[in-house]
Amino acid sequence: MLSGSERREAIADSGIRVIARDGVRALTHRAVDREAGIPQGSTSYHAKTRLALVELIVDALAARSKADAEELAASLGAAAKDGKRLAVDELATMIAGLVETLALRRHDMRARYALILELDDAPHLRAKLTSASEVHAVTRRVTASALIRAGLPSSDAHVEELIALTDSLVFYRTAIDETASLRTILAAYLHGTVRAQPDH
Repeated sequence: MLSGSERREAIADSGIRVIARDGVRALTHRAVDREAGIPQGSTSYHAKTRLALVELIVDALAARSKADAEELAASLGAAAKDGKRLAVDELATMIAGLVETLALRRHDMRARYALILELDDAPHLRAKLTSASEVHAVTRRVTASALIRAGLPSSDAHVEELIALTDSLVFYRTAIDETASLRTILAAYLHGTVRAQPDH
């Protein structure tokens, strides 16, 4: 038998699949019960209102995104141990790997994009999936650290540019073209920032 936290996680996963497949407006307590294969009323027990159900899903997506950023930070730390500079092409490869990992979670990504577009009437929830979130703050720190370790410009503008590019590539890989060369695009951008520095 599932614990309360396990049941909430199963509900969130099922809600994500419903949104990814059928859209945000198809999200109901009954739809999630059916998707999860749990008794009718189970979702309502854990999320009394539709807004509470959406929040449960948003929190699950945000937690996964934060974990992704922290995993990238750990990889960067391992690659640049003992103060070793991270090669630009190596950084491009690592970010491309992150994009691939995220794009493979198609349900998560499709649900995230759908919710961002639909949650204008719930800005506190939309913020958890966009630039006003704790996830974004973690991502900014990780991105700045990565740029510094690669000897690249790491101003706020450069950090936001790389985050925007990465997020755009996740969307492109998820929704448009699964074959685009992510590493080539990222390497071209990163090498371009090197050439744009005053002493190059």
